[in-house]
Amino acid sequence: MKKILALLFTLALLQTNYANALNPVRTYLVKPSDFGMNYEEIKIKTDDGMLLNAWYFPSSQTSYKIMVLSDDGNGNMSDLIEQVSVFLSLQYHVLAYDYRGFGTSSDFEIKPNFYIYSQFQKDLNAVVDYIKKEKTSIPKIHLYGIGIGAGLSIAVGANRNLGTIIADSPYTTFELAKTRIKEAKNIDVLVPLGYNKVECEPKYALESKGAQLSGIFYIVGDKDLVYTPKDIKELMKIRSGISFIYVVKNSNGDNNLSVDKEKYLAEIKSFLKP
Repeated sequence: MKKILALLFTLALLQTNYANALNPVRTYLVKPSDFGMNYEEIKIKTDDGMLLNAWYFPSSQTSYKIMVLSDDGNGNMSDLIEQVSVFLSLQYHVLAYDYRGFGTSSDFEIKPNFYIYSQFQKDLNAVVDYIKKEKTSIPKIHLYGIGIGAGLSIAVGANRNLGTIIADSPYTTFELAKTRIKEAKNIDVLVPLGYNKVECEPKYALESKGAQLSGIFYIVGDKDLVYTPKDIKELMKIRSGISFIYVVKNSNGDNNLSVDKEKYLAEIKSFLKP
């Protein structure tokens, strides 16, 4: 037990103090096997030939729903093991994956001053395609993401007409994220050019194709200067009828989960209730 707690504490430290620019880590600090978790390591091919490393966690009970986890671009999917356990406890199958250039996914040059690459939406779409093809007994696909993973989850979920989306600290548009990072941290980040806004950015995806989503649950720190409560509430107005929010008290956004884990879990559980 002490070993597990120490590992989780180390993971929590790694998830804080990120500078909102990409920081890929190739090695896994921990693996699910370190916690005795039941999982399968798989490879998922994207439509442009990349191979993504992924971990699939089957629910211990009969379940017809799966939660796909997308990380924030700082580290790799091993940072999300605690979130995996949250959704397993809620009787979801869970699939976590690494973007190209992260973990043991295919090589992809990532420059640290980039906020995001538009190719990452191809990665999440490939995961959805894999589940639809290989996990046909699981008809309900839901998405959870943090930071860039939250924004991608909203955009891809809207375009693919998936189930519910849980978005912890999502961007609304790339340009607004760039502006807020500059204002809050005096850091200049680069954002993609020549991409389809509807495919990648929540604001445009929700305006164009978000009507059929089952629900969107936004999580934001009350002291977050990059993904601000004000900006998130503006985004919520686009699909107000299916949008809900949890504003985490005393959080700058880096620690929305760790600041009050019981409350975080309770809010998600309430949102996902049948």
